[in-house]
Amino acid sequence: MTIARGRLALLVAAILLAAAPRAGAEIMNRIVATVDGEPITLVELEQFSERYRQSPAHPDAATLDQRALLDELVLEKLLRKQVEVQGLTATKQQVDDYLESIRSRNNLTEEQLRNAVEARGLDWDQYVEQVKLDIERANLVNREIRARVNVSPEEIERYYEAHRDEYARAPRVHVRLISLLAPPDAPAAERESVRERAAAVRAEAADGANFAKLAEEHSEGPAAAEGGDLGEMSRGEMQPAFDEVAFTLEPGKVSEVIETDTGFHVLKVEKRVGDTHTPLADVSDEIRERLYREAMEDRYDRWFKKDLRERHHVEIML
Repeated sequence: MTIARGRLALLVAAILLAAAPRAGAEIMNRIVATVDGEPITLVELEQFSERYRQSPAHPDAATLDQRALLDELVLEKLLRKQVEVQGLTATKQQVDDYLESIRSRNNLTEEQLRNAVEARGLDWDQYVEQVKLDIERANLVNREIRARVNVSPEEIERYYEAHRDEYARAPRVHVRLISLLAPPDAPAAERESVRERAAAVRAEAADGANFAKLAEEHSEGPAAAEGGDLGEMSRGEMQPAFDEVAFTLEPGKVSEVIETDTGFHVLKVEKRVGDTHTPLADVSDEIRERLYREAMEDRYDRWFKKDLRERHHVEIML
């Protein structure tokens, strides 16, 4: 009996030792999710995570935790299923054409492209498989999303009215200028004489004399022959000293004499062009593109995160 019990104990121990590695392997490779009853194992998730993090298409991959990476793997499997159901599998020719376009855009030979891929720590076959998946995803987006997104003229107009401040133009002023020049190194008496002449001209203008005629007769500055007419000016288009006066002066009024290094000046603001807005016709394409992009992103998120999952049975066990 003693010998029999000893043999039995040894047999049980041997069975336990033999079973232990297999039990450990099962634990290490446990199921973490199912998609339509098909299991996703922890080992499969780890392999996917390594490939996903190596891909240049996912620069934020390092910030994703294991659960987020599992969601990405589930999404990839759902996409593959949808591609198969809808007959959108990328052909070898499509993949080759896509790779050729990459080589052409970057002026690379096939060998140089392979080296560039491998330099990123990627296996070439895995890279080609990722390209195939990207093409298929684009095909799905075109069929499921892009063709169903439309931006109407009414939506563009509503956006424009709700965001008019974004399309406001800076105020402008219509300015005339009389300039009497005096070099900065001129004797003080000479500069004072020019100042007095400018003050006299300014007094005439302030008393109602025709500013344009005074500019033609006295101005030594720009546009003198056109009555000193500088046209409509925005902030920053004139000297700071002129800017400061022009955008505070009431329309129809004449400034005091303005002294600068180049001489003495008198401004008149003919009119102020208030805040205006860029016409809708000039920005409608920009607004359409913005609204289209936003609608695409919204529908993309809804389709991939909600609609697509509802077509399949997904169970997460992580």
